[in-house]
Amino acid sequence: MAGPLLAVGSGGSFTTAAVAASLFRTASSNLAFAVTPQELSAQRSAIRQASVLIATASGSNPDAIGVLKTASVNDARVVVSLCTKINSKLSIEAAKHSNVFVEEFPIPSQGDGFLAVNSLWASSVLLTRAFQQASGLKLRISKKLATVAGVTKWNSLIAKVAKDSEDIWQRKTTIVLYGPTSYAAAVDVESKLTEAALQNVALADYRHFAHGRHHWIAKHSGQTSVIAFVEDDERKLADRTLSEIPDDVPVFRIDLTSDALGMLKGLSYAFSLTAAAGESVSIDPGRPGVPSFGRKIYRLNAYGNLAPKQVQPPTRETIAIERKARCSIQHLERRGTLKSWLTAYQGFIENLQAAKFSAVVFDYDGTLCSSAERRSDLRPEVTDAITNLLESGMAIGIATGRGKSVRESFQNSLPKRFRDQILVGYYNGGQIAPLSNSAMPDGTPKVSPELSGVWSELNSDKRLQQIACLEGRLRQITVETKNSQDVEECWELIQHATASLFPGQVKAVRSSHSFDVVPVDVSKVDVMDAINKEYNGDVLAIGDMGLWPGNDSELLRNDFSLSVDEVSSDRNSCWNLASPGLSGVEATLEYLSRLKISKTGIARLKLPHKLEGFL
Repeated sequence: MAGPLLAVGSGGSFTTAAVAASLFRTASSNLAFAVTPQELSAQRSAIRQASVLIATASGSNPDAIGVLKTASVNDARVVVSLCTKINSKLSIEAAKHSNVFVEEFPIPSQGDGFLAVNSLWASSVLLTRAFQQASGLKLRISKKLATVAGVTKWNSLIAKVAKDSEDIWQRKTTIVLYGPTSYAAAVDVESKLTEAALQNVALADYRHFAHGRHHWIAKHSGQTSVIAFVEDDERKLADRTLSEIPDDVPVFRIDLTSDALGMLKGLSYAFSLTAAAGESVSIDPGRPGVPSFGRKIYRLNAYGNLAPKQVQPPTRETIAIERKARCSIQHLERRGTLKSWLTAYQGFIENLQAAKFSAVVFDYDGTLCSSAERRSDLRPEVTDAITNLLESGMAIGIATGRGKSVRESFQNSLPKRFRDQILVGYYNGGQIAPLSNSAMPDGTPKVSPELSGVWSELNSDKRLQQIACLEGRLRQITVETKNSQDVEECWELIQHATASLFPGQVKAVRSSHSFDVVPVDVSKVDVMDAINKEYNGDVLAIGDMGLWPGNDSELLRNDFSLSVDEVSSDRNSCWNLASPGLSGVEATLEYLSRLKISKTGIARLKLPHKLEGFL
């Protein structure tokens, strides 16, 4: 998942969202925020720049389903949901959107009570393991809650916490202090004590507390207690703060490490504190009793009839312009630039629909196959769509950063009789040959003289060797990071070696999974030029990485170009006209379904986009 991340949850699931945001910040060194469904609905422009994670236990809550729809149709980079139920309503809805992935993990424990502790703990452990693996860290996370909490038996921790926190529950209000690692635990304490009606709770990190929150204690010390999560990185600040708390205010302190294990330990203490609070007032936090008005409020469908205007699905025209302008229609209107964008949009549509296409040039990864399909042949619906073009007499070009694997995929997927109609530009256009030429590409693991200098420089960079794997071919160097958290650092090191040390000789581009360094005269555009020499008519280009330094940015710079993902800032090319919620391969298939081919093998693009009068 690319950052920033908006982790969405409500009620107890908001804790899971806080866990995900904390782990993401650590694993990716990128921004991540835990937000509620209502907060997400008001941030349509921000959604387009972010990945969205939906935390839900059952996958049936209308808020969670509403978030999925809102995030998908507003072009979130990717939407992932973690659910502890199989075949949920959420997964059924997700199947309608190409940028949504639901990960379902049935948990072996019994069903949740009112506070959903089982699903929360399971989700937190699963997220922790996933992010640890993605970032290359190897913390051993026990399956047992007691072990994570630092005790041998769970009941012994509950008994100890209940005894040590007795004074806390004699007060009406508890202030919970926390640091970055313990935020999720603090959120959970507030969530559970409030939802079970056990205590008034106020949250503050240590410096937020310093800026006025302490005044509550000055006026209500006799009715206030403090729960303090103290983690290693914040220990000095926490110690100094707690030393100033008046002696008559009871303080319950929980010491944690500043890592994922510390976060999980904090959650285990949040659970035991809830149990202790319930015991002090003889209320079972898992079954506190829910009033009838509370059930009615819970069942309100905030994304249905009561939905605010801004969460309604945007029109095709609106979202196409917002993708290109990278801000909302409302912002463009306030700036006074909306009219010029409408003119650019209309001009592009008219130009595209007037074109007579004799060929289509595709990027491969992210356009004809997804990341999960990189090692497979083309999926059947892609094969059928391309075969339809070939049978009509159209030419096909493939411009890919890969080598032999793409040739083999096409040869395995398409009828042999069409191989001469397909021109493949391997290694970003560095080697071009018909699909029928099985001797191509030349995958000799030795770089050409024009790449030898930068190859030596990259291989001598000790840091790059630590975080990435390098592969050299005649006219391309491919660099893949070992861990997702090192992507940006890897790109900076490559840029230093290419742009700074070898300007004008080589260039670097990015794909969805790697970085490629090629001679400056190599381009995917060469595939289009080669097709133009043999076929009369216009050539349509389709790719996913149209924004520089994406490896399709040159390919999609022509007037007849469509993106299935990222778009450039050029108003005359590289628009994304896919339906809201579609991206990647599904968007490509939608484009191809709009090509109407005549008996002479010439195709016209018929789009369901209006040319005037919208908004």
